[in-house]
Amino acid sequence: MAKESVKKQKKVDRVRRLLKSPHAHIRALMSILHPTEIAQVLEDTSPEIQERIVRELPKELISEAISEMDDDTNPGKLLTLLHPEIASGLIKELAPDDAADLLAQIPNEYKNKILYYVPDEEETVLNQLLTYDEDSAGGLMNPELVVVRENMTKLEALREVVRQSEYQDDFYTIYVVDSENQLRGFLGFKALFQARNSAMIKSIMDSEVISVTEQTDQEEVAKIMAQYNLPTLPVVDNNNRLLGRITFDDVLDVIEEETTEDILNFAGVSDGENLRGGWSNAVKSRIPWLLVNLVTASIAGFVISQFDSTIEKLVLLTSLMPIIAGVSGNGATQSLAVTIRRISTDGIPSRKAAGVVMKELSVGAINGLMLGAVVSMVITFLNPNPNPQFVAMMGVVVFLAMFGNLMLAGFAGSFIPLALERLRIDPAVASSILITAFTDIIGYLLLFGLASKVLVPLVTTINKAGVNLINPVF
Repeated sequence: MAKESVKKQKKVDRVRRLLKSPHAHIRALMSILHPTEIAQVLEDTSPEIQERIVRELPKELISEAISEMDDDTNPGKLLTLLHPEIASGLIKELAPDDAADLLAQIPNEYKNKILYYVPDEEETVLNQLLTYDEDSAGGLMNPELVVVRENMTKLEALREVVRQSEYQDDFYTIYVVDSENQLRGFLGFKALFQARNSAMIKSIMDSEVISVTEQTDQEEVAKIMAQYNLPTLPVVDNNNRLLGRITFDDVLDVIEEETTEDILNFAGVSDGENLRGGWSNAVKSRIPWLLVNLVTASIAGFVISQFDSTIEKLVLLTSLMPIIAGVSGNGATQSLAVTIRRISTDGIPSRKAAGVVMKELSVGAINGLMLGAVVSMVITFLNPNPNPQFVAMMGVVVFLAMFGNLMLAGFAGSFIPLALERLRIDPAVASSILITAFTDIIGYLLLFGLASKVLVPLVTTINKAGVNLINPVF
């Protein structure tokens, strides 16, 4: 499968190179490519070549290719390269939801010129779709449906299905409505074919139909379709009137979009950053989170500065700082990743939140016991100081600091994202920076705080006895 993918990519790259020639034969080159591959060419080529491709290819082919382009490349701008009447021909070749997505990307003045050449009925549908939020079920849905009424017989329904299917490329489900267009159920093909010709649709339909309203968020739509393994999902209004359907291919795009957003947010990058954009877009997107990180790092630096006298007497503590903070930071990130993943997939009800936090707290405590013991033993065996009491107490301080910080890291990694979600703040955006600051600050407080209370008085006593302690830096 990987070899086939590489072969296809090489084919696309070769076509892209050949297109740079002013004598390139567009139709011949494009004929060896699938519409999704033509979309790749359009995404990564110059505006001049884009215009040649759009003008010379058949409108059926170029419409499909444009609909397959990544939204970040703003495929709608390709329509502005054409006369509005020609652009309207491309729009009419697309499913209404795809056509609306493209029209939403171009200026209103040019969009209205295109719609002038679209039949009134189609224009009404497109304008309605454009009113929905693009991240909602209404923004995803296709209003083209195969619908029968519950008071029809099987034979009447079959005739209606045949008639309506002439105007649609694909359909996976037959929906059943009443006289008010309210959704009553759906009709399986097996049940339809096996029923008697005189059987009423109401008696053979499945009334256990799952639907969403046009305001439902696209992420929730994806969860529902994945949970119930639905190839298509009906969209209704607040009165349960059938408006359209969402198909699995639309949901695949949503899942990719939401996953990309979560990954970027988890890394402290705004989901508004265009992955194909230039350096200025990236700087604008990232600098706010780096400024927040600067503030939290400054707080951690301030905490360290409060223990200057302790560090002066025990320089070896500086070599332990990155160990305590770094390991605990990784532990918190692991807990955070698991918690956010649970929130984004299944959700975490309030009744289960305490259990999630306790689990991560327990994991952190167990990891802290084991790693704290390992680091403590290493410090003890490698410490060249002649005073066994000092060496032992140093091991205890390191053990307690590692144990305490990993336990609190597990707590923070689960509690902070859950708390942010309850406050309706995206936990993927803010959690990582808050948790990094938390583990750094708590780690330094535990290490230097314990050292100042336990080791500094011991050092003073030992020095008075005339024993010179060594300050190694591991």
